[in-house]
Amino acid sequence: STMTVPLDDEYDETPDRIRLLSMQQQSEHDDNYLPSTAPHSSTMRRSSSAGAIHTMIASTLARRVGQLYAASSAIALISVVVLLLVDAAREYRTRPDFTAFYSAAVIVICTVWMSTQQIYRQLSNWFQPDVQKFVVRILWMVPLYSIQSWCSLRFHDSRIYIDAVRDLYEAFVIQSFVYYLIELLGGEDSLIAKLRAKDPHHSHHQSVFSLFFGSWEMGRPFMLHCKYGVLQYVVLKCICTIAMVILEEFGLYGEGTYSFAAGYLYISTVINISQCWALYCLIKLFHATADDLRSPKNWHPLGKFLCVKGVVFFTWWQSLGIFFLKANGIIGSLGDWDADDVANGIQDYLICVEMLGFAVAHGITFTEKEYLPAGYGDNNGDESGTGGMLSGGDDTRRGLLSSHEEMEYRENNGDGEYQAPTIRTLHSRGNVSDAFWSATLPKEALDDIRRLRKGVSSSQVEGGEEFDDRGLIMSMTV
Repeated sequence: STMTVPLDDEYDETPDRIRLLSMQQQSEHDDNYLPSTAPHSSTMRRSSSAGAIHTMIASTLARRVGQLYAASSAIALISVVVLLLVDAAREYRTRPDFTAFYSAAVIVICTVWMSTQQIYRQLSNWFQPDVQKFVVRILWMVPLYSIQSWCSLRFHDSRIYIDAVRDLYEAFVIQSFVYYLIELLGGEDSLIAKLRAKDPHHSHHQSVFSLFFGSWEMGRPFMLHCKYGVLQYVVLKCICTIAMVILEEFGLYGEGTYSFAAGYLYISTVINISQCWALYCLIKLFHATADDLRSPKNWHPLGKFLCVKGVVFFTWWQSLGIFFLKANGIIGSLGDWDADDVANGIQDYLICVEMLGFAVAHGITFTEKEYLPAGYGDNNGDESGTGGMLSGGDDTRRGLLSSHEEMEYRENNGDGEYQAPTIRTLHSRGNVSDAFWSATLPKEALDDIRRLRKGVSSSQVEGGEEFDDRGLIMSMTV
């Protein structure tokens, strides 16, 4: 007999009730018109209908639990904020620095709450792992910056070591953003094919860079120059951060001191040059692929670019401006804090405030809705969410091909001019724990750093693969 699910009045006029009733009516209709010679088919239909109904019930319960969690989190957040504000007002006259600690803590809690919600939505809607793992790494930047800045503000005597964590992750975010752009364009092979068809003017350097560098041939050379131009910043940033911690331990760093006897001058110079080159390479890649990132699907690349650039590069130049003001006597000592502590405290407090704004911006520009399969939520109870993107025999197989396989497929099947492949999309939502570890372990970055360390020539790459005449003509060693 057909399985019937009792529906309470609380589900009236909700999408869940409508979809469940539709499944029941469809099941009854199929049973009424099913030939008597097909008992096995009837059993399969009933089993499929029951499974879909159970899935919808589970989805409804999960949504209710999520709503309860969101409400309880909001109540807890408001309670903590009120307590911190009361303590800040109480300590204002006796310990004004405590007021800064408490008010910054309120901002940090709001920032972390918003960011973790965004990260969880990405992990719980894990359909495009090759792209979303980089999104999660970028989203972690805001709460990490916020927490680190508050810790530096509160425990300013240990600030140099706390800042080292932020510096290391900052370089990792820049590298992740480049890999993110490449995956949005279908992977390296697809990007190379697109770059070869670009106007040659993208290969030319502008301004002072043209005096030192020749043109980058469009295709693989251009892609690798941009990729390793950013990756060198990751390597140098890590080296400089470790050197900074060591020099500080021996009293030789002298932060904010522009003296030839202090390590700050040399380390800041190296980081500035490396950062400018990484930013230049990132801008080159962005300009060359901006049209492809807007069509046929608009990924809103400018907003994403400004969010990442703003967090990483703006905060760095902001710190240089604050130390310039301190060096010229505009920022001085205050109470028990000397001029260096005041300058660092201003920087840390500003970052706490700015990260709240970036958390809002990230929620808009890096939304999980961009990575949901086509037709997700409008397929009458199909919780796989594959919709039209992965439905239909041959198209399903092609939707899961890699970039290299896609090019071969089109050549063998006569599809004509090469077009960008579909981003690899899972048939069903990925497991949250698996998604978390996939987004945490930077395997591709470690592999590329190893290649950069060994050097890349025009004749061969690791494994003996030959480059054609469009290969990269360079060798970089760190």
